[in-house]
Order: sequence, then C-alpha cells, then structure tokens
Amino acid sequence: MKKFILIFIVILSAAQLTSAQDDWKISGGVQLRSEIDGRDFSDKTHALTFASLRTRAAVSKTVAGKINFFAQVQDSRVLGEEPNTLASTDNLDLHQGYIKLLRPLDIPADIQAGRFEVAYGTERFFGAVGWHYIGRSWDGLRLSFKTDFDFDLFALTHSESNLYIANAVPGIYPLPAVSEYSQSVYGFWTTFKPNQQNRLDAFGYYNKRRNINQVPEDDVNQFTIGANHVGTYGAFSTITEAAYQFGDVTDIDLAAYLFSLQAFFNTGILKIGAGADILSGTDPGSEKINTFSVDFGTNHKFYGFMDYFINIPVNTLFLGLNDFYASASLQNIECAWSGAVVFHQFKSNKTFLGQSAFGQEIDLTVKYDLIPGTSVSWGGSVFLPGDLMKTIFNTQQGKREDAAFWSYIMITAAL
Repeated sequence: MKKFILIFIVILSAAQLTSAQDDWKISGGVQLRSEIDGRDFSDKTHALTFASLRTRAAVSKTVAGKINFFAQVQDSRVLGEEPNTLASTDNLDLHQGYIKLLRPLDIPADIQAGRFEVAYGTERFFGAVGWHYIGRSWDGLRLSFKTDFDFDLFALTHSESNLYIANAVPGIYPLPAVSEYSQSVYGFWTTFKPNQQNRLDAFGYYNKRRNINQVPEDDVNQFTIGANHVGTYGAFSTITEAAYQFGDVTDIDLAAYLFSLQAFFNTGILKIGAGADILSGTDPGSEKINTFSVDFGTNHKFYGFMDYFINIPVNTLFLGLNDFYASASLQNIECAWSGAVVFHQFKSNKTFLGQSAFGQEIDLTVKYDLIPGTSVSWGGSVFLPGDLMKTIFNTQQGKREDAAFWSYIMITAAL
C-alpha cells in the first residue's frame, strides 16, 4: 500500500510535467532538525544529541471546480534509527488524503472526508503540531459553511479499537481488539470578522472515549466550550482565549477552565508582548476533577519551547498551570534576519506539599530566510527549576536540581 502511494505521487508528478492544464498542484517540504538535549536538570550527565527528518510530498487536483482531490505522503524518522546502513525503516505514511466536495448542490458549504489536518485559531485547542517531526492529522468528516461568517462542523476519529473485517464468517467473532479504547471527537468552530480590527471565534467539542470491554468507569465524556478574540488597535493588539470543560472522566465529575490573555505593542521592527495562561488544576485529595486538558493543541507554541508541559495535564501532575510571560521580537520585512526572546514564569495552579514553583524558562530563537520558502533557524533555551520541578525530577539515582538547557538548529524548505 505504501509503495502504491509513492508510485501514485510519482505518476502524478510526471503528469504535472506533461499536462497543459494548470489545475494540477504539486507541493512538498523538508524539515531537518538537530537537537542538544540537557533537560534532565543534572550537570553530572552528558547532554543527548539527535536529529529528526520529515519529508512530505503532495499532489492536488480540482475537477470542474466542484471536487478537490488531495494526497500527501510523509516519511518521518530520527536519523540513525535503522539498525545499520543496509537496513530500512518503514516510516512512509499517508499524512493527508481526502476528497472535498466544493459547494455540492449549490449549498454554501464544502464537504471534506478522509484524512486531514485540523488547525483553528491560534492552535491552542486544535493544532497541526507542525514543529513535531510527524505532525498531527485526523481521520474524519468536516462540513465548512461559508456565509457572513465561517462555520465548521466536524466528526473526527482519534483511535479505533476494531480492525477491518473483509469476510464475515462465524469464526472471526468476537474480533480481537487492536486497542482497549475507541475515541472520537465531535464539534464545531465558527469565526466571525465584524471588521478589519477584530476576529471572534466560538467553538465547542465533545471528546468521547469508550472502553470496549464495557467498563463504564473507564470511559471519558468530556465537553469543551469556549471563545477567542483577536483585536488590533493601531500599534496595540490583544489575544484573549477562554474555555470551560465539563462532563466526567473515568466516572469522576469534571469542571475545569482555561483563560489566556496576551497584549502586544508593535513598532514595525520591534514587537513587545506580555501575557498569562491560566489552566485550572485539581487539589490533591479532591473528589472531583478540576484539571483542564489540552489534548489536541500545538502546545509547543505556548508553554515553553523546552516542552516540559507538552502533555497537559499529566506533565503538571494534574495540578494545572499558571504561565506568566514576556516577549520581544525583531523582524524587518526588508531583512532576512529575525529573532525573538521569551521569558516564562511557571507555577502550578494548585499546590502540592506546599510547593507550586515549576521554575523559569528563557527561550531565544534566531531565523534566517535563505530564499522564499526556505529558512535556517537556531534556538537555545534555559530552565531554572523551582521546588516543584525538583520534586518531580528527583529519582533513586539522586537529586536533579541544576539548570537545564536545550538547543537546536533547523532547516525548513517548502516547494
């Protein structure tokens, strides 16, 4: 199947070279990143080094202005993961592959079905996780209405416990499950722009996880509703995001919230910002869950580039997260160089053994645009651990209380 997909891409690429039509579109991209990982808070250990590579190739075609076909294959790997230079690792996969019906029956909506990325707003709640060497995509169905505002309805499959059954015979039932859980997400996202200065998002989604062994206390019924606002007022701009979660998780009542406020002042070359993200947590010993879960967002963009809080709420011990930050960035459209620095002050939303300080993180990035679509980036980060982070990283081998560091250099190229 994977070889067939690759051959399919090659054939369509050849068709692009020979066809006189202009509705064939070929695209691709490469992301190559090398990292130095000293995030264990111990000066006694050597920093780890590794590199990742993501290669994508895509083809799309629109037929009669009514149907759009899109296929994107991807190879993702950590360099050196093959056992030797004569071995191969099967990392080729279909990252996206869908059919989109463009306003069928002249209704003001597009219907998309197959496998595709889902990214909305700032990507705090739904993101494609472009930083990752794999990236996130979903199997599902999406209806996109285009009127005075944009309105999407979607039904997405997170994971499926059952295999495909080709031939129904008595001996195949009951079918052994691939996974213990089936999980799906259903929701909507709407965007309204009353003018050039303001954008308002409203959204809601239902995250349903079912234990196929019929263990009700292991099921998840999580509802999330929220709204975002992006405003520009001359040199000033703001981003406000808020959401509330309710339902039940593993048979325990859920009530949690997220609130984020960012403000920026842009002089044209220098952009200065400050903000706060508040994700509610659960008091130890509580009979209810008050921890907000950020399951499908691009968390790398928000909670520090060192990715200590990439898996929220697990990485915060379900205590929640208070992130206060300040940033400054330099960018000039007439210059190929740009850069930014961000300072984070991390605390838990609830205390644990009288501790709440995760610590401080400083992220520095520099970017150079070689040509349009191709750039080289460097980043360096330092994390000063607080008492709670030291407690989390203490092991049987001893305490880990030193400053942590992380650095990378990355090349991205898009066709």
